[in-house]
Amino acid sequence: MNKKISLSLVTALSLTALNAYEMKPVGFKATGMGGTGVASTRGSLSGYYNPALLRFSDYTAEFSINAGFRLRESNLIEPMDKLSDLEIDGVIQRIGDNAGVIGADNTAKGDDEKMAESLAILKNIGSSNAFQVSLTPSLTAQMSDALAVGVYSTIDVSMRLNIDEGHLALIFKDGGNYYGYTPSSDTYTPGFTEDQYKTTSLEYVNSEEGGINYIAVDTMALVEIPISYARAYDWDSGTWSFGLNFKPMALVTTTEKVSLGESSDDAEDSDDSTTETTYKSTFGLDLGVAYRPIDSKMTLGLVGKNINTPTFKVESTPAVGQMGHRSEDYKIDPFFRAGLSVPIWNDNIEFALDIDLQKSDTLIEGEQSQFIGAGIELHPASWFAFRLGAMQDMASEKFDDGTIATVGLGVGLKWAQIDLSAMVGTNTGEYDGEAIPKYASINLSLISRWGDGYNRKEAPVSEEVQEEEDNKLQQDMIDEDKARIKKDSDEAFIELDKSL
Repeated sequence: MNKKISLSLVTALSLTALNAYEMKPVGFKATGMGGTGVASTRGSLSGYYNPALLRFSDYTAEFSINAGFRLRESNLIEPMDKLSDLEIDGVIQRIGDNAGVIGADNTAKGDDEKMAESLAILKNIGSSNAFQVSLTPSLTAQMSDALAVGVYSTIDVSMRLNIDEGHLALIFKDGGNYYGYTPSSDTYTPGFTEDQYKTTSLEYVNSEEGGINYIAVDTMALVEIPISYARAYDWDSGTWSFGLNFKPMALVTTTEKVSLGESSDDAEDSDDSTTETTYKSTFGLDLGVAYRPIDSKMTLGLVGKNINTPTFKVESTPAVGQMGHRSEDYKIDPFFRAGLSVPIWNDNIEFALDIDLQKSDTLIEGEQSQFIGAGIELHPASWFAFRLGAMQDMASEKFDDGTIATVGLGVGLKWAQIDLSAMVGTNTGEYDGEAIPKYASINLSLISRWGDGYNRKEAPVSEEVQEEEDNKLQQDMIDEDKARIKKDSDEAFIELDKSL
């Protein structure tokens, strides 16, 4: 057996470009505040979270460059690392080479113990494994409290290890004969058939002929260019702002299926290693609403993304029958999220909460996500911001991230600020003997802001509150006049006493 059973993680990722689509945390503020943004992200990134928030912008103009990177893993890195440490490809090859020698001894190399441990790992992997890498670069610009434009790229790769649990029998072929292997006694048993070999054998499914156990890599690169507009209305109930995104969209997907029995060099040289499908460009529509109740600075937000169900028509695809062939159009379903923002202490502290109102499909077939997140921001000055938060996936069946903690820090002058934010899951896996989080994300942003600062639109004041404020102002003026008259009178009496 001269093919490798395992393909390293680095090799698998190097075989493809990257990408997938969910409403991921994008930009500096949301990444540090538990992924929140539908009611709290004002300014240039409103086009991504909620275009209606433009009318509550903190500044007249804002520009930002953002670079985000995310890793998400479930039951894949650690098993592959252990299989690599066990040198499982060499173990199976040596056991297979000795299959024709009844009573052959593999104990000298410890292959019997390694084979037993490897078999347990393969059985445990099953279908509940996945690994995702996401890149979320963006360039955004807010030109006023009504208009913004941005370029958002979502670049994801999804990798999973497909192990057929019905093909884990240790049956090896030697010429025209088939032998079973028992690790506990390190012995072979003759008398197995070709049909048993093809329908149950681990050696067979990892061969080029079998190809049942494999690494699947699906990618998607999506580019959106939202042009955002917002308009606000002062009504008796408070201020209502409505926003619209019109966004040209472009999409490219790739598909790979690399056999575990195929060496990395053979996979890279194969014409069928990677197939790419390109689609005709289309456009999407997002609608957002933001509401600030009367006599309050609290903001409620709701956004519907891709409400027109953007459909990408296939432009070019591999020939029918070729691995990775995609003949169907690609549709993105509408998605809805709600949010809450509550500023206090003269707007120097802000609490935020976001929740997905539905489950969202991911690039992994059959896998969905639905996040809830909360965060707090301390922003006492235009040159400093500190954020904390947490979020949780309520729908995933494969990923076990735990609670995802978030933190962010922004410093610098108003017109030249740098912001670094990070996310990390509380649950960990293991790689090369070191514990690693099952979820990790980082975002670096450069921001420039212009205008008076903190010029957000205030909600209207009710007649009762306005009357109270007017009466208080009038009373304050009367009190000031009384105090001034008394002061002048006292000074006059003092002068009179001096004269007498």
